[in-house]
Amino acid sequence: DGTCVRDYIHVCDLASAHEKALAHLRGGGDTTAVNLGTGRGFSVKEILRAAEQVTGVSIPVTYGPRRAGDPAELV
Repeated sequence: DGTCVRDYIHVCDLASAHEKALAHLRGGGDTTAVNLGTGRGFSVKEILRAAEQVTGVSIPVTYGPRRAGDPAELV
């Protein structure tokens, strides 16, 4: 329904983190598992609204039921 909240990260920030992780590993650093994010959550509706404001284009939306097991908020 567009109200689920997720932590979105810009693809350039994600790519930069990958480069730093590879440099760390190549330098002999230990492996570790991490989750990358901004620490702030936004709903799908908020992201669509922001994209419409930036582009000036109305984005058609098709609403569907929440997927089984999908949490309402994941930040």
